[in-house]
Amino acid sequence: MNINILVYKNTSMQNRGCEAMGLELLENNTYESKKDYIYRMIRKNIIDINLKPGEVISENDIANAFETSRTPIREAFTRLANEELIEIYPQKGTFVSLIDIKRAQEAKFMRVNLEKEIVRQACREFPDDILFQLEANINQQEFCVMKENYITIFDLDNEMHELIYRGCKMDRIWSAIRFISGDYDRIRTLRLSSDTDWNAIIDDHKQLIKAIKDKDEERGLKIISDHLTMIDRDVILLKEKYPEYFKQ
Repeated sequence: MNINILVYKNTSMQNRGCEAMGLELLENNTYESKKDYIYRMIRKNIIDINLKPGEVISENDIANAFETSRTPIREAFTRLANEELIEIYPQKGTFVSLIDIKRAQEAKFMRVNLEKEIVRQACREFPDDILFQLEANINQQEFCVMKENYITIFDLDNEMHELIYRGCKMDRIWSAIRFISGDYDRIRTLRLSSDTDWNAIIDDHKQLIKAIKDKDEERGLKIISDHLTMIDRDVILLKEKYPEYFKQ
């Protein structure tokens, strides 16, 4: 694949630097700038708990790993701070933020109320081509269960919900939800890594897609409401298992 010259490319030295920091590298998107790539990569590693809540994150270390100046790192850090995924303390350092239950509940409130309306609309009218993509997505989720790959299941889960928004021409609403969902998503990651009963989650997804396909609005609304509020039960168990990850 031909990549525009402005796209940041990983070298073996940069790979080794990131691996030494415990970071998962991502593939570049076409025409993606260095600062956008670094932001996306750090954010992904925070959400996946590769960078753990409370962990120190150094501009210098990341700049060295990417063989770059601190400017794109600083810009990425500013974006992450705006999303409350990191906390920057002058003269002290930068830390991955602890998971804040209040912020997670706010994200859940926004998502539950908006997504119920999205699902209502999807059950009334939904494009066949995106319905096909949803069904393909479920097949990939089932394959990941076989491989016990919870990180990819998480990514496919998000992609599935995003497809539903896209099918209803509500892409910008999905982007707004993603902006405030850092704590909510980290709880979801912890839940997937701690509970291997992933089939129950995927069954919810299959039933939701069936409701959209069957235009069963009542069923679709119940499934999405129950599915998105699982976090209430999960938080209690996860705070007991990972107390150091949560803001007191």
